Amino acid sequence: MSAICDCSRNISHTFVLRKKYLNCDDHSHIMKKKFTARPLSHREQQLYLSLESEGQSVFRISDLKQLGLSFSYEHFRVLVQRLEAKGWLTPLGKGVYLRLPASAAVGGKVYLEDPLKVALKLFRGYLAFQSALRIHGLSEYEPFTIYVATRNKSETVSLLKQYEIKAITFRNRYVGYETKDSYVVSTVAKTFFDCLFHPGYAGGYAEVLKALHACDNINWQEFLKYVRKFASDNLCQKIGYLLSLMGETHYDIPKAVINYLKSRVNVKTRLDSKRLGGKLVQEWQLYDNIGEQRLLSWWLHG
Repeated sequence: MSAICDCSRNISHTFVLRKKYLNCDDHSHIMKKKFTARPLSHREQQLYLSLESEGQSVFRISDLKQLGLSFSYEHFRVLVQRLEAKGWLTPLGKGVYLRLPASAAVGGKVYLEDPLKVALKLFRGYLAFQSALRIHGLSEYEPFTIYVATRNKSETVSLLKQYEIKAITFRNRYVGYETKDSYVVSTVAKTFFDCLFHPGYAGGYAEVLKALHACDNINWQEFLKYVRKFASDNLCQKIGYLLSLMGETHYDIPKAVINYLKSRVNVKTRLDSKRLGGKLVQEWQLYDNIGEQRLLSWWLHG
C-alpha cells in the first residue's frame, strides 16, 4: 500500500504516456471520446493505480474489494463515478467498467484492449461459435461480433459502438467448455458441433469446413458424444454429408463417425432448410441446395 501511496503523490493531473499502451494486439480497438484532463485526488489515484498494478482493465464495483484497499463498497462506487467523470474509466453496461490506459485517457480515446474478455464479464458463459474458432486459432477473422454461450440468457448488446456481443441460450447444450489462454471457451470438439448446429454463427458451412481442415487436434469421440446426445436425424444427415466432402481435401474423418451418421439417415432433407431445390445425394438422402463448389470454394480456389 505504501508503494502505491508514494507513487500517487508524484502524479499530477495526467499520467506519463507509456509506449506499451500504444501497441495494440489483435483484440484491441481505439475510439475517440470526449475528455477533460481534471486532476485526480489522492484516493482516486490509489484506486486507478491499484487497478493498473493488478492488470485489471475490466471490472465490476464488487470486484474492487480484491484490491486490498480499505474502502467501503459505497466509497468505491463514488470513486468509480468520479474517475468516470474525469475520463479515466468508461461504463460498458450491466455494471461493468473499463479502465482506460493512461495514454488512451490522456489522448481522449476509449481503448478496448480485449473485447472477448469484456464479453465474458458482461455475460456468465463461455465463448462459442466463431469466437471460439478464433481462440483455438482456427479462424483469421477479427471478432467484431462476439458469441457467448449461456445457460438461459439470450441478448444482443453493443459495445462502444464498435463490437456486438451475442449471448445465446444453450440450455442442456451448455456443456463442453474449458479454460484456454485465460478465456472460458468451448472445446474444439464442442465448437465444431455448435458451428454445424448453427452455421450462421460461424460464417456458414464453408467457413466451418475450412476451419475443420485447419484443425489437427479434434477429439472425435467427444464430437460423436455431442452428436448422439443433441443431434436430430436431419442434423446427422447434414453433418455426415458435410464431413464426407472433406475427403475431397484429403482430410481424414474416422470411419466410426461416418458410420454412425449414416445410421441416422432417415427421410429426405435439405442442407439449407430455407432454400428449395438442390441435387439429391442418395447416400445421405439429402438435397445439396448450396453446392459442393461453394462449400469447398476455400479449397478449390485457395
